[in-house]
Amino acid sequence: MYSVLFRQAEESSQLAGAKGMNLIKLTKHGLPVPDGFIIQTNALARFMEDNQLQETSENVEGGIISGTFSDELKDELTSSFYKLRESYRSVAVRSSSASEDLEGASFAGQYETYLNIKTEEEFLAKVKECWASFFSGRVSSYKKKMNNQIAEPLMGIVVQGLIDSEMSGVIFSRNPVTHDDRELLISASYGLGEAVVSGNVTPDTFIVNKSSFEIQKEIGAKEIYMESAAEGIAEKETSEDMRSRFCLTDEQVIELAEITKKTEDLYGYPVDIEFGIADHQIYLLQARPITTIDQDKKAAEEKRSFMITDTDMNDFWLNMESNIEGPVSPLFSSFIVPALEYGLKKSMQKFPIGVVVDEVKLYRGHIYSKNQGGQQPPSEDCGKELFPILSEHMYDIINHTYLPFYRTLDQLAQTEHTAESALEAFQKLKAFYLTAYEEHFNIVFPQILLTNKLQAMYQDIQGESENAHFYEMLTGKMNKSLETDRCLWLFSVEVQENPNLLAIFENNKPEQLQEKLEQTDEGRHFLKNVHEFLQEYGWRSVKSHDLIEQIWVENPYFALANIQNYVRNGYHFDNEFQKTKEKREKLYNEFLESIEDPGLRTEFDRYYQWTLNSANIKDDHHFYIDAMLDAKARIFLLKIGELLAENGVIQDREDLWFLYDDEVEQALLHPVSLQEKAEKRRQIFHEYELAQAPAYLGTPTKEQLKAAEEIVGAVIEDEKNTENHIFGIAASSGIATGPVKIIRDANEFSQFAPGDVLVCKMTTPLWTSLFQDAKAIITDTGGILSHAAIIAREYGIPAVLGTRTATERLRDGDIITVDGSSGKITVVSRS
Repeated sequence: MYSVLFRQAEESSQLAGAKGMNLIKLTKHGLPVPDGFIIQTNALARFMEDNQLQETSENVEGGIISGTFSDELKDELTSSFYKLRESYRSVAVRSSSASEDLEGASFAGQYETYLNIKTEEEFLAKVKECWASFFSGRVSSYKKKMNNQIAEPLMGIVVQGLIDSEMSGVIFSRNPVTHDDRELLISASYGLGEAVVSGNVTPDTFIVNKSSFEIQKEIGAKEIYMESAAEGIAEKETSEDMRSRFCLTDEQVIELAEITKKTEDLYGYPVDIEFGIADHQIYLLQARPITTIDQDKKAAEEKRSFMITDTDMNDFWLNMESNIEGPVSPLFSSFIVPALEYGLKKSMQKFPIGVVVDEVKLYRGHIYSKNQGGQQPPSEDCGKELFPILSEHMYDIINHTYLPFYRTLDQLAQTEHTAESALEAFQKLKAFYLTAYEEHFNIVFPQILLTNKLQAMYQDIQGESENAHFYEMLTGKMNKSLETDRCLWLFSVEVQENPNLLAIFENNKPEQLQEKLEQTDEGRHFLKNVHEFLQEYGWRSVKSHDLIEQIWVENPYFALANIQNYVRNGYHFDNEFQKTKEKREKLYNEFLESIEDPGLRTEFDRYYQWTLNSANIKDDHHFYIDAMLDAKARIFLLKIGELLAENGVIQDREDLWFLYDDEVEQALLHPVSLQEKAEKRRQIFHEYELAQAPAYLGTPTKEQLKAAEEIVGAVIEDEKNTENHIFGIAASSGIATGPVKIIRDANEFSQFAPGDVLVCKMTTPLWTSLFQDAKAIITDTGGILSHAAIIAREYGIPAVLGTRTATERLRDGDIITVDGSSGKITVVSRS
């Protein structure tokens, strides 16, 4: 017997091949597998015997393709084919070698798969091509690479009814990114599964908790889909609607998760599954062991003390995403995680702000803090001696602690280092991060205490908890972000007054500006002034809080693009800033006059003037500490990267970001290649970027959630949300209606048009240029004191923040109304 139905076949990889054996197993245990049959491994042995072929024959592949079937073999195979075709419009023909899908030896993509086979001629031809693939050069090479020692009894073939899938994809029963057994990961898109399996599309990603069935999801571009054609497979472009929504419903995701758990239980170890969905029915098309177990063991060896463990997951951990945009690179995590924990613990002892941070750790590249609520409220006088001089206090620390170290870093970045001097400088930088973040919170926490005190007085007087107007009374105060914007605007004024410069900025794309300016004397002089500006204001990164992205000092593109934006939109910084200042004065004077008690009025005014004087701290500390420290560190560390590249540890100096601090220290003195590690981590880092990290881990109490929301804004989606209404934090008052534009990172800034409503996960100072054109601002994360809130109030545009879900539920082109006073977003019409 050369062919046998799935439901009648023996579970033997020696007869059916591994893929066939897995399908037989699934079928016999009642899982939803399309009907099919196995062409057993003895069929190839018979075919080679009939055609006098040996494994050692020269051009054995060609001999198989040109060979002929004996009548006996042909009749049995075609009889099985025609019986299957009675139930299906076409079939899939897939290789099934004995070692193809066995643990530790996945040959995915090395053998052959053929879809939409309808005729006897096609069928027999594809059977021969599957057999020939066993002897191909690429398979032999792969076997050698995988150290495959399995004694292979040639090749079986799976012939299966083709499901014309409306959606399809791959499921990993253990999260392959984090190696977390408690989660499964689904990658899915439209049409036949080949588009996902072959990597031709960016699929939707769903991470499912296997106990609670909680779903985290990230939308993919889903650029194309594949479907059966009259002959073969057709590739088609997805519509805008298909790309803008998830291809699976939550109900389908949960049903897939339940089937995956059953399959994993059946095997007793992690599996990956290919699936298709047609007419609301889920089908399993393949199942196989997850083949990266050895690699996972190596990954486990890379665990660091600052990474969240399984035991840690019993505690409540809060994602610090509203302050630090994640994920962060391995090297930066080595610096920032210990520094944050050290700084928070030290400063919270001096300035209790109502919450205690026990630990700071890393999870999927994102930074989380373990919080304990219930800290005693600060005493009435806590920090009061600093309140009148908070801004001056900050600049004393900056001038005496940070700027001298930055001058040292500048010198170190110009030094040709030995391994020993590089190691000493590297360790000095690590130690300074601890000092830097202790002082960071020594600056920030007293200002939080002062603002909280004033806000409590405001609410006692108002008798309500509305905060947007309160914070608008603190706008119109110059800070380093606004100062940077004003300098860029003044450059745009210079451009508008010079016809030659204006022609360059009006007629070229941002990436062409530097080249065009360098071609004229006026342009070169203009660039010289821009470079001087960058030496003072350019110590900021495209990605705030990391080392991996270029900073403005390295590339004038960022400044030139902002100048061009001012030229294009005609924004007049001084006039708009004066309006904001006048609005603030009017709001404050009206409020002050409403206080009837003269003593209370005097007391409130005193605290208000202190708070207004310190309103620059939020942006100025970010300018000099958060942004500048990382930027200066980056320039120095690139020298370390060059040294490691020269010694063969890494290929490129920027591979350094994907090593941990202990590896860098060891490699400086004892160089060994770490390139493979760096490349693997870079890949994982990009996977982390695509996946959405949870807002929190563990099971917090209501009190813990409430305390967390007071610090970072909303951590769960508002229960009042409906299909056409989304609620968030009212952060900047006003009402505006306009089209949605979702911006996910700086690479998409050029897609933003004047009058759009900016919808994003969060903003950093780099995003400020978009605020000039935005009708309103909506974010997934952040609260009333986040960067987005502060800048929206400065620019006088409505903002609703901390929605948790806006980037997922809104689509480009949706017309929405944003009410920044109530925190309500209304969908007027869908795109």
